[in-house]
Amino acid sequence: RILILQHIYDIASVCAAHGIESAIISPGSRSAALTLAFVRHPEIETKIISDERSAAFIAMGMAQQQGKPVALICTSGSAAYNYAPAIAEAFYQEIPLLILTADRPPEWTNQYDGQTIQQSNIYGKHVLASYDFPAEVNHEDAKWHCNRMINEAINASISRKGPVHINVPIREPFYPDSNEVVSFPEVRIIKNTPMEGAIHLTQWMDLGKKWQSHTRKAIVLGQMGYSSSLHTALYRFAEKAGIPIIADVISNQHDLPEVIHNQDSFLNPQLNTAHKKLAPTLLITVGKSLISKNLKLYLRDNPPKEHWHISSSEKLNDSLQHLTDLIKMDPAIFFAEFAQHVGGKGSFSYLNQWQQANQTVEKGKADFMKMKKFSEFQAFNTVLNMVPNKAKLHFANSMAIRYANIIGAPKNKQTEVFANRGTSGIDGSNSTAVGAALSQKLPVVLFTGDMAFFYDRNAFWHNYNLKNLRVIVFNNHGGGIFRMIDGPKRQPELEEYFETKQKLNAENTAKDFGFEYHCCSNLKDLKGCLEEFYSASKNAKILEIQTNSERNTEVFAEYKKAILDTFKA
Repeated sequence: RILILQHIYDIASVCAAHGIESAIISPGSRSAALTLAFVRHPEIETKIISDERSAAFIAMGMAQQQGKPVALICTSGSAAYNYAPAIAEAFYQEIPLLILTADRPPEWTNQYDGQTIQQSNIYGKHVLASYDFPAEVNHEDAKWHCNRMINEAINASISRKGPVHINVPIREPFYPDSNEVVSFPEVRIIKNTPMEGAIHLTQWMDLGKKWQSHTRKAIVLGQMGYSSSLHTALYRFAEKAGIPIIADVISNQHDLPEVIHNQDSFLNPQLNTAHKKLAPTLLITVGKSLISKNLKLYLRDNPPKEHWHISSSEKLNDSLQHLTDLIKMDPAIFFAEFAQHVGGKGSFSYLNQWQQANQTVEKGKADFMKMKKFSEFQAFNTVLNMVPNKAKLHFANSMAIRYANIIGAPKNKQTEVFANRGTSGIDGSNSTAVGAALSQKLPVVLFTGDMAFFYDRNAFWHNYNLKNLRVIVFNNHGGGIFRMIDGPKRQPELEEYFETKQKLNAENTAKDFGFEYHCCSNLKDLKGCLEEFYSASKNAKILEIQTNSERNTEVFAEYKKAILDTFKA
């Protein structure tokens, strides 16, 4: 019997040898051999999460923190489909995951047998690669095939950065007898040794000629994890080149000196004529998605003569629609070497225009936050600026991440920012933060709206302590963002079909999972409870901030008008 299932147990051994330390498992019978392989392997830490949709986002949050694949294991049937939202998110964020789905033997597909669906290639184009384990491994070549496949899958996930899927058909019996031992003999490991590509001197010279032919040059940073080497390289490069660096909050470069972070406020389409001279003729971009719609529209409507995108990824990112050069290189290495090979500064007056616009918004924002009307915009600013040092900040989609991008991450606190901006859905925000909290001891703070929070309550449905997790729920009892979008807010069906009014509060959720609970509905109470809320404790904490959707819309419109008036004055 051990020989029959040994190829399954060997999967865990290959994973451990490649440095995979964690596995998230959802209960099931067909997946028993996979479960036992990982649970009993001495080098892999396993956690059981019953809801597969939450499990996949939790695994993604862990992989995001660990910088290496996390294994995901589930039984056959619809369980595998529940992984799909997180897999799509991981694909677009380029987060490594190893998905292992147990399956019925292939001859039973489409035979109306229980928990049997078409699992081969179930995730389509949202995985880097999809594999089918052989159902029969009697021949030595089949065992060799299994070993080669798991090595290939892990190498693809690590080197190409993203999710890979292995579908594993398993025949009965798939539980070992009581007298059988799950063993982990030595297995073959195929290592992937990447070689860093280099740009030749002639290529640097060519780039240098292009560089020096422009005076209006700018760098735009999209979503990426924090990199100290890139931070240093950008700092030195900007200091030498004298050009603006425009950074969305999810770029994790908010501590760069003089970084431009108010672009979403001052690049209002109504000010595009006034800001026409801000458009760069040479644009250099790094990272993935941009939150700022105003920035994207501005750069699309005012195309640069040249647009270089620097990335070690194989994916071509032309979201601004004017890409001229894709430079496949680690951005930190590129900027460090470019500073050595290329001389010549940008225009000081051009840099000054960007900085003046940024500072004008910063002053206007500070003045506006002194208002007496309580709203989620004001509340968000308060709680964000009081987060603990070195906190991992997670933002749900819809208004939470937009507020964060407009307000900006707190300076000089060594915070790191995360958001599910691969697919930008509200599903999985809680779970991703839970995965982060399970991976470290640093404080993890989730900022979320009520819709995203209640949608993903199963993130907390497990037996693991989350004492470093803090969840801030901005509850306006509906999808308040739809009141701020011109299309839906003009429709008579707004409240029922777009905003989706709901009456839930977070207090019962806190009680269900043993979390501490705080609730505020005015600024005085909010400021009074934040020190206690952020303090260390034995359990996770939820802070619910109750606001009025109509007032939130009104206040946010007033903010945008105040900034607009400042530039028109």
